[in-house]
Amino acid sequence: MQQTHRQTGFLVLGFFLLGACMRAPFTSLPSVVNEIAASFHVPATSLGILTTIPLLCFGLLSSIVPAVSRRIGNEAAIAIALVILALGSAARVLSLTTLMLGTVLIGVATTFINVLLPAIITEKTPAKIGLMTSLFNVSLTMFSALGAYLITPIAQHSSWQTGVQVLTGLVILTTLLWIPTLKGNRPAPTQAAGASQGHNMYRNRRAWYLLLYFGLSSFVFYTTVAWLPSIAMDHGLSTNQASLVAGLFQLFSMPTAFVVPLLATKVKKRGAIVAVAGGLTLLGYVGLLLPIGNLAYYTGLALLLGLGTASTFGLIMTLFGLKTSNPADTSALSGMVQSLGYLLAAVGPWLTGNLKAATGNWQLALLVTIVITLVFTGFGLLSERHDQIIEK
Repeated sequence: MQQTHRQTGFLVLGFFLLGACMRAPFTSLPSVVNEIAASFHVPATSLGILTTIPLLCFGLLSSIVPAVSRRIGNEAAIAIALVILALGSAARVLSLTTLMLGTVLIGVATTFINVLLPAIITEKTPAKIGLMTSLFNVSLTMFSALGAYLITPIAQHSSWQTGVQVLTGLVILTTLLWIPTLKGNRPAPTQAAGASQGHNMYRNRRAWYLLLYFGLSSFVFYTTVAWLPSIAMDHGLSTNQASLVAGLFQLFSMPTAFVVPLLATKVKKRGAIVAVAGGLTLLGYVGLLLPIGNLAYYTGLALLLGLGTASTFGLIMTLFGLKTSNPADTSALSGMVQSLGYLLAAVGPWLTGNLKAATGNWQLALLVTIVITLVFTGFGLLSERHDQIIEK
């Protein structure tokens, strides 16, 4: 029994630390993109791809993750992913080539964590899906906030490379503390065709509603991560103030990142959560249309956007478990939604950055993002018309 409790403790700690490693290694870089560009003698606008590369990996690889995890086990797959994540993060400081290659490795590694964590939560803690998802989400948003804010003063007092290596150290620590969970690793049984693989979600209309809800909302989130500091600076904020706004955006995500998954498990109809989350995000982007260069004003916008985007993400990550009845279906739904969903998300930073470059200002890019917000909220409401993805 003592061993079981110890393993459970390491598992919960693992959920928390995996959240810490999920976004911070690449969402921190927009705050120091000018320093990175200067180091490698390239235009800062060319480095928007550092946010896009992981999203492309999420989209291209998510659908194969369940098959890999069935062969080697969820816990082992995540352990291997953490090693790859540490190597990719460490490599980024060496040259422009290794910066890009390391970012690809980060994208591959975080794809596995993205897809498998909801399935592990469903399998290992089925009675605490909301609580464990909340723990993961709070860690994800807290460390994203710390990374986005602290990397700037670290870069100023040392170098941006030092900031990246601090993030690498966090990944190494997570890898070491994940090792005890490998005792519970089991590849999926090979019997019963379909039982271990889950249903084909690509033929399910309800799964597509959730995919579009996730993909388009992620379009908006990663657009915000990539360009919020730049928008703030274009409207008159200093580099340090823009970095603070980026950190506050992540920090303000924490309350709803924790509350929404818990709330989602306690209510049967979640349409109100969908509507409120979409509304907060919409208000934030309408506010960005106004050319106000005031830190207090941007703090308010960071609050709206942080609460709104975190509510949506927290809800969707919880729905993977709530709308399926077994870990195999959870993994299949998570892989399908995140596969094509992240391809949609990858378009966000690229499209909005190019619209800004073409027009010379952010107005058109912001209007497009506002329309996307309205559309994803609509698909979220459609996805809530049914309690389960698979009809019983």
